[in-house]
Amino acid sequence: MKWYPVELHTHSRHSDGDFTVEGLVKAAKKEGYQALALTDHNTASGTEELCSLAWENGLLPIRGLEWTTYWGHMVVLDEQGYTDWRGVKPEEIDQAIASIHRNHGIVGIAHPFALSDPVNTGYHWAFRVHDWGQVDYMEVWSRNYAPNRTQSERAMEMWEDLLNRGYHITAMTGRDWHRDDGVPCCYTWGGAEEFLTKDALLNDICAGRICLTAGPLLTAEWTDGKKTYFPGDSVNAEEMTLNISIDTDVLPDVWDREKIRPAEIRLVSNGKEAGRFPASARTTLEIDPEPGWFRVDLFGEYYGTKDCRIAMTNPVWITKQAVDCGLE
Repeated sequence: MKWYPVELHTHSRHSDGDFTVEGLVKAAKKEGYQALALTDHNTASGTEELCSLAWENGLLPIRGLEWTTYWGHMVVLDEQGYTDWRGVKPEEIDQAIASIHRNHGIVGIAHPFALSDPVNTGYHWAFRVHDWGQVDYMEVWSRNYAPNRTQSERAMEMWEDLLNRGYHITAMTGRDWHRDDGVPCCYTWGGAEEFLTKDALLNDICAGRICLTAGPLLTAEWTDGKKTYFPGDSVNAEEMTLNISIDTDVLPDVWDREKIRPAEIRLVSNGKEAGRFPASARTTLEIDPEPGWFRVDLFGEYYGTKDCRIAMTNPVWITKQAVDCGLE
């Protein structure tokens, strides 16, 4: 299978970024991304330029916008229409998300516990979501030095609590790329496509076929002897073979191999550690997971911080009967 590096939370001079649209596209191409969304604050004025320049430079462009309000920020991708962000009250966010979905867009909660520097009203998520089943994804990492930030730990706790309540919300990272800093990255599977397509990417986000990293690419596959399952899938709750891979050759000019060092693989079942092993390029395990959700984390040293999560997969869902996961 093939995994593609993507960046879906960026800003240009059309809002508060330092990049021109052309500069952003060139930076994304230089760093090896395969898809790029421009998500300026409350404006899509740079979108047409992005689409033109991205195609010219071999990148898949994704239309986007970041809702920027007093109650939180929300990334909207590929909405085929317009849902007005102005005046949406905290208790009305469900109706707004439903409108975006009717327009074939998807939504992600951006940096739910972020505080800007200096502190800026609206970065912290305060919208009152009543139906979390409508939320497509959540940024559990955001911006530079994302893995070892307190806000990341709080976002992880919030996300895992929602998983434990049965909500299939995809964990994402957003570089929130305003200028040339930070290296957290999402990888999307892309399905069986020879090249990454918009539909494959959006389907992967909604289905949970996403891996996050601040350095090497960590991926996992589960097999039951008949079928192979990937993050986001639902599988039978019986003994399976888990194949874990760590690829240190990805994006070679982006992450610092001297300061980001893998050390240990950890298995997480329903929010609790289910095992740990020394990190290696290939690891194969026989597992008998409990019903619920199950994912793989990679811990190591991160810019001097020991025992830091530096990569993770989204979970598979362990059920009594396997069903396919994805968009209709």
